[in-house]
Amino acid sequence: MLQKGVLTEWTEKEGIDVADEQSVRKEEERRLSEVLKQVELRLDKELSVLGERRGDVVGIRQEFWDDVRMNFSDATELGETWTSIMQQKEILMERERSHRVAFEAVEKLAKMHDNPYFARIDFAEDGCKPEQIYIGRASLVGDDGETFWVYDWRAPVSSLFYDHEPGLVSYDTPEGEIDGELTLKRQFVIRAGKLKHVFDTDETVGDDILQAVLSEKSDTSMKSIVATIQKEQNRIIRDEKHRLLVVQGAAGSGKTSAALQRVAYLLYRFRQSLTPDQIVLFSPNPVFKGYISRVLPELGEANMRQMTFRELIEARLGRRFQVEDLFSQTEVLSASEGTAEGAARERAVRYKGSEHFFLTVERYFDRLENEGIRFRPLRFRGDTIASADEMATQYYSIKASEGFAYRAASLRKWLLAKLAAWADSQLDQPWVEEAAELADDEEIQRAYVQIRRGGGFHEDAFDDEDRMTDALKKRAVEAAVEPLRKAVKSYRFLDAVGTYRELFRSRSLFTDCSPDGKLPEGWEWMAARAEETLARKIIDHEDATPLLYLMEGLEGFRKVEGDIRHLFVDEAQDYSPFQAAYLRRRFPQARLTVLGDFNQAIYAGSQDSGGFGGWTRLMAKEDTAVWRLTTSYRSTRQIVEFSRKILLPEEAAEIRPFQREGEEPRLMRCRDGAQLADTVAADIRSLLEQGHGTIGVIAKSAKECGNAAALLKERLPDEVPVTYVTGGSAELPRGVSVLPSYLAKGIEFDAVVVWDASAARYGQERDRKLLYTVCTRALHVLHVYHLGEPSSWLPQGS
Repeated sequence: MLQKGVLTEWTEKEGIDVADEQSVRKEEERRLSEVLKQVELRLDKELSVLGERRGDVVGIRQEFWDDVRMNFSDATELGETWTSIMQQKEILMERERSHRVAFEAVEKLAKMHDNPYFARIDFAEDGCKPEQIYIGRASLVGDDGETFWVYDWRAPVSSLFYDHEPGLVSYDTPEGEIDGELTLKRQFVIRAGKLKHVFDTDETVGDDILQAVLSEKSDTSMKSIVATIQKEQNRIIRDEKHRLLVVQGAAGSGKTSAALQRVAYLLYRFRQSLTPDQIVLFSPNPVFKGYISRVLPELGEANMRQMTFRELIEARLGRRFQVEDLFSQTEVLSASEGTAEGAARERAVRYKGSEHFFLTVERYFDRLENEGIRFRPLRFRGDTIASADEMATQYYSIKASEGFAYRAASLRKWLLAKLAAWADSQLDQPWVEEAAELADDEEIQRAYVQIRRGGGFHEDAFDDEDRMTDALKKRAVEAAVEPLRKAVKSYRFLDAVGTYRELFRSRSLFTDCSPDGKLPEGWEWMAARAEETLARKIIDHEDATPLLYLMEGLEGFRKVEGDIRHLFVDEAQDYSPFQAAYLRRRFPQARLTVLGDFNQAIYAGSQDSGGFGGWTRLMAKEDTAVWRLTTSYRSTRQIVEFSRKILLPEEAAEIRPFQREGEEPRLMRCRDGAQLADTVAADIRSLLEQGHGTIGVIAKSAKECGNAAALLKERLPDEVPVTYVTGGSAELPRGVSVLPSYLAKGIEFDAVVVWDASAARYGQERDRKLLYTVCTRALHVLHVYHLGEPSSWLPQGS
């Protein structure tokens, strides 16, 4: 069997016969030519179909109303007209669906023409002849329906390429295990339909392929990794046994890429029962959402639902409250470093994300089953329709065993009935009569139509005027109380904020609910802070999840998303135990895949959580698998070695660099801000000239980034794009991106320039992981600048 190497570069001194090399290459080029002909034939057919479908859609749209029989003379004709419109609509929708399917087929085949496959395995099933299996991003089947020119990388047999070396092997299928012998593993680099390189290997993915792929320049979007999936990543991608997968991966180990390939695999494996809208991925920020948005479409799959935890909070609390986000909280804590206020706030942040506080709130729920829920009175213009005490009496008259959901729904029904009765009692009140008299033409017309439908305004009617007045009064009352009705329907009568505040108003209540009967350190400060902020309808980020959990618990978790089958959480180490527990309750039926890196736990609320914030306690041990990815593929060996030294030895022990060589990271001192800006601007010009398309200038805070972006724009020519990336940015641009440290997570750049990694900026112990995170964003080049003394976490003498 051929040994590992680049076939186009092998020589006889390496023990490989040149004639064999040429023969293999010619064989593979001939086969590639056959596949491309198949792709072209299929592409011609699909283009023809696409043209027909496009013509159908355009024609139907243009002639839509010509083919509809329009008649509004009576109810029967109106019904027939409506039926005719709906028939035309169904025909148009069907043609549009066919057009979309044809367009997607053409798009897939066009990509396949550029790069139809990346691997070949020769496999002989027990008792059968060997078969050559070519593996690509999508399958290509002959017109006979039996000839497989290319197998999809997600097909069961394709797992042999990722999981096994040549020899006796087996692989799992839905029908059972298949045994046989793997006799060849071959890899290809194909670009624009041309065979560039051929590799034979005994490994999962040969180092030569990885070297070639990892040496490429970065893009503004994440790439698919199907051609370079490693054995340990493949296990994560294809795991169907466990309900909870926890993936601890070093920076650049491919955990996010593996997660996205897992989504693609699940959609392929369960294509009859799983759709993209049944999968949710939580991203760390909007920039990252945009960064990964092209991976699944590149694989021919629609994107799953993506959201940030911030968006989840905003959807429930953002309309009524000013809610602080995680990045604002981080900036506040950074600005108040070294002060008593800052220390107190940080204690509160850490505590309110802890498992201790989650258990305290859970025990508080036990108390609330029997007493203590606060209600908002139902009032209208000073009149109390239902008082808070009446609501409490009505609520607690229902057995606690019925649960929060049933009791809240019953109280809601009672309030709606009470509101309707009160509205009827107001019909003769002066304010109603006045509103009826001031009705506009539109309201009068609606009242007229209502009475006409009821038999009014004909020759035998004698009370039309009175009926009009009554109708206008009733409509006036209904319009006036509609906001109250909506509030009741949306459970606004439950005062979750007031109920939450009670927990911090009473020491005895808090200690009774505390699992160890103790108050946390700094409880008095937390109590005063909660009273002051919540009274002003301001919610600190650390209060948002507990408050949301309490709110939805009082409503009986009516907002749970039981139709979601898979939940993916990236940067999971940044989620507090409280947030992890909330997501589990919000998505009760979902299987969980959580990914993160202990060494990148940069936020105060998650740094005491042991890395994954209690994720592993969410499900039974037998339903849980913990995977570790220790090899860092993103950065060069030199950058990985430099970054490892920032961490504590025990934290860095398992991190292994992939042996891709590059230049040593540079550590440079500047005397002041002006020299820093001048030197970085010159550095950027040089990096761009070297061909680096994406350059990240990373400062610690947003304030520093704003200053850095302004200084660099002054010093760089207009043709060099400098973009200040904020928490609201949705896309990562090409050129120079200036961004704060906490927004860089999960993103990579050809070159990273660290803006002022001085002891003054990165001097605290918690800054160690932040600095590590920043440095590990670089693929090829890392330049670290500092004013004054460098951070003590940085390797010295670099």
